[in-house]
Formats: sequence, structure tokens, C-alpha cells
Amino acid sequence: MLIIKQIQDFQSLLFAKNIRYEVFCKEQFVSPEADWDNKDSFNYLAYYDNVPVGTMRWREVGKVIKLERLCVLKDYRNKHIARNILIKVLDDIEKYLNDRNKQQDKTTVTKLLLHAQLPVIPLYESLGFVKQGKMFLEEGIKHFTMIKEVNL
Repeated sequence: MLIIKQIQDFQSLLFAKNIRYEVFCKEQFVSPEADWDNKDSFNYLAYYDNVPVGTMRWREVGKVIKLERLCVLKDYRNKHIARNILIKVLDDIEKYLNDRNKQQDKTTVTKLLLHAQLPVIPLYESLGFVKQGKMFLEEGIKHFTMIKEVNL
């Protein structure tokens, strides 16, 4: 059974940090400093049969929301965990923006943005993201910027 929760406690944040270390630092050779930047963000943790196996975060950057650090442990891939994390995050972002827009009586965020590694571009495209610009390297890994317009 898959459960995805927004992280509310330090222990869960450590689980997310360990997952990111396994995927980004050990598998993809990203430096730990580049991965764990301590930026203020909303973080999520996916549990598969009560085992923490995936994570993602998002943060507001000016007039965009940036989605970052989506990853799933190697032994748990190809079980639609990343897709379900992303769906949960997108749903929570929509609720967040709707609530905030009601309070402020205006829409300030106009799009969602992410940097997608090449193998996961089809996942993001299936959920409405569109590639923008040219391919670029981030930590030596090929990426494209992807955008999704906010329609509230």
C-alpha cells in the first residue's frame, strides 16, 4: 500500500534526506551540498508498505512554484510511486494556491516550473508539463526546464 504525506517532523525529514542521498549522491554522483541546500520548502515522503521509499519538495520562488528533488529508491521504481507523489504534490499546490488567492483576492503564482532529467520527461508531460528551451547540465546530468501553467 502506498501512502504519501507532507513531512511534519524531523524524523520524516531525515528519511527524505537519506532517500535523496541514496538516489542523487550515490547513484547519480550529485554532491551532498548541491542536493541538500536547506531551502525553505514543503517536503513529502512516500511510504510503500510502511517503508519510506520516495520524496519530493516544492517551494515558491517569486511568481512561480518550483518542484524539486523527486526521487524513489531503486528497488521501488516502476511501481508508479513517483507519479503518485507528483499527483499528491500538484493537488496540494492547487489547494495552497486556492486558499492563498481567496485570502489575497488575487493570483500571484502563474506557473509551475521544474528541471527534469531526461528519463522522467514523459512522466511530467503526462501531467501537463511542457519542455521549454534547450537541454542543459545540472550537476553533470542532462535536464530540460519544464513548465505547467496554473489555471485557478
